[in-house]
Amino acid sequence: MEVTKGRLDSPEIRVYRKRWVILALFLLELLFNAVPWMQYTVLADVVTTYYGVTNSDVEWTALVYNLTAMVLVIPAAFVLDKYGLRPSVLVAAVLNVAGLWLRVLGVWPDYFWAVLAGHALVSMATNFLVSAPPRLAAVWFPADEVSSAVGASIIGQMGGVSIGCLVAPVTARQTWTADENFRGFLVLNLTLAVLATVLLVAVFFLFDQAPAYPPSPAQAAAQAAVHDKSGEQTNYFRSLLKICRNGGFLLLLLSFNIILSVYVAITTVLNRDISEFFPERASETGYLATLLCLTGMVATFGFGVALDRTKKFKELSGICYFGGLASILMFSVTIATSSMEVLYVVAGIVGVFMTSYFVPAYEWAVELTYPEPEGNPTSLLNWLMQFSSLVITLVYSNMFSAWGAHAAHGFLVVLMAVGFVAQLCIPKRYLRREAELALAKQAAAAGPAGQPLL
Repeated sequence: MEVTKGRLDSPEIRVYRKRWVILALFLLELLFNAVPWMQYTVLADVVTTYYGVTNSDVEWTALVYNLTAMVLVIPAAFVLDKYGLRPSVLVAAVLNVAGLWLRVLGVWPDYFWAVLAGHALVSMATNFLVSAPPRLAAVWFPADEVSSAVGASIIGQMGGVSIGCLVAPVTARQTWTADENFRGFLVLNLTLAVLATVLLVAVFFLFDQAPAYPPSPAQAAAQAAVHDKSGEQTNYFRSLLKICRNGGFLLLLLSFNIILSVYVAITTVLNRDISEFFPERASETGYLATLLCLTGMVATFGFGVALDRTKKFKELSGICYFGGLASILMFSVTIATSSMEVLYVVAGIVGVFMTSYFVPAYEWAVELTYPEPEGNPTSLLNWLMQFSSLVITLVYSNMFSAWGAHAAHGFLVVLMAVGFVAQLCIPKRYLRREAELALAKQAAAAGPAGQPLL
């Protein structure tokens, strides 16, 4: 424990060092969960030959994440709301291990069904993790570290995606024999399964539900608000209904779903894009996707720190969105008119702005809907994103096949423009921040707090 502050007439506030252990375990769980997402789509040219399947079949190894999330995001968020962090993360860890071991069976060419089934289980695990970052940050971290903790969670997820994309080109290649590709797939999937199993054991023994005392006044107030006057717990679905009546949140929901759906679409079909314009360099798709993730990780950390220091949610999310719109337009132009080297630069810019939007969006959703539990608005963001990203990716893929890359890219640019307009219309309302300031004023008026206990 680092600090204890409190008065007899106010909630006791404590910050624990174990929050870093909890965050590290959660980041690793997100990382291992995210590694498989794009592993096969960035190798679409290899996978179609190795398994004897179509490009559409390969794309479903990524789109199955959206399909399962359409069914499970809300129930998984209900588990988070009713039972807390530890049960949610444990369920995710078990599903993740089961899915990764099933993928080991899928390395044999006749077992592509096992690849899809393994991805389905891993994608089910994702639903028990994606709504948790704001809850984990609020439950374990003080107010001046919340946005950074959320950003770190996103970095864990993007780190997993980048690792999957980075190792994909050294796992299997079009120029290798079937036996060489088999060995590559086997080593990768077996390694992931073993490490994820070790992580499951660590989560079981080390991941705690919550600290004994809240880490911030706002969290103390939110915990008190969860219970009504009769002491009955707030109804989860009543909370969702209340959030859905929040006009500012609905605008954020629209803009969030557009920018993230465009990102999913462009990364899922990236191998076809590169094969269309740079067929001799299609094997570099994994490196390009890795660059997207790495620049996004750095930017996500930067935006998280900036949010903690400035609390300018509207301004920083606006910067992300404008940069995302501009970078998608640049990508659409340069992939058809420039070199692969220029495309690497543009892809890095796409990653900076589109990936980092997660942090201000998650935090702004909590601000707009406070004192509703942190997992509830984020569960709605993630649930609708699964449906919209599935639809937008399928439309984008079909437009790519039917009318060519230029029409498909134009579709994404128009969507981003619509999302940017919605982003500008979101009200600048920070209810959680206002509660923190009000509680700080009350504490200052009441006199000096008790002595810190180390």
